[in-house]
Amino acid sequence: MAMPSESQPREGILSSTTFPGLIYSILRRKETGVLTLTGDSLEKSIYIQAGRPVFATSNDRDDRLGQIFFKAGLVSLEGLMNALERAAEEGKRLGTVLVEMEMIKPHDLVEGVRGQVRNIVCSLFLWTRGRYRYRPGELPSEEVITLKLGAGNTILEGIRRIESWERIWEAVGDLDMRYQTAPGLDDHSRDLTLSLEEWTLLSHCERPVTLRDLCRASTLNDFEICRLLWALLTLGIVVRLSPAVV
Repeated sequence: MAMPSESQPREGILSSTTFPGLIYSILRRKETGVLTLTGDSLEKSIYIQAGRPVFATSNDRDDRLGQIFFKAGLVSLEGLMNALERAAEEGKRLGTVLVEMEMIKPHDLVEGVRGQVRNIVCSLFLWTRGRYRYRPGELPSEEVITLKLGAGNTILEGIRRIESWERIWEAVGDLDMRYQTAPGLDDHSRDLTLSLEEWTLLSHCERPVTLRDLCRASTLNDFEICRLLWALLTLGIVVRLSPAVV
């Protein structure tokens, strides 16, 4: 009997720990497709090309490009309203109109879109309810590629934005849980952006070590340690071992 292809369409229901593992399962296989999450009245989509998030869309008003420029102080409220009206009349993208009206520079537009995409992607790590659907295949040709986040740093940045201790604790286990770096560490961690303290914590995992001892040995605070462990577990950089038998 033939096994189903990993790149087939798939969908399901989110739980508190679903999204980090879900998106990484797509990124690590270097797939191309669109991952869409829906919850209540919101819908957000991540466009993935060869295992890298390259674009994102959202119907959340707080994710709109104009608000990014407005909140950053680059565009006044009156200017934003005028640009929105002109964009609607002329059927143009708001960013294009803002550049044409000389409210922002082309460089500001590029950086603004990158920030918008990054924020949409990272905001989805905060979702614990809703539905997801993934559709593999070539991306719509009209979408402009604006961002090429690496798989590892996408997971790191997304999980670093999670403040829910309940979710983190559910992911890492108790104080006696042991961790160790997985084989092929160099391949997994080559492109990661970690601080010196985070690399030092990872070095403590070269031999089996309990969460209790990691908290005692690291200069990071315990909350940051547990959150980082969740990211490293998701990336397959460390593995969880059974608690030591006393």
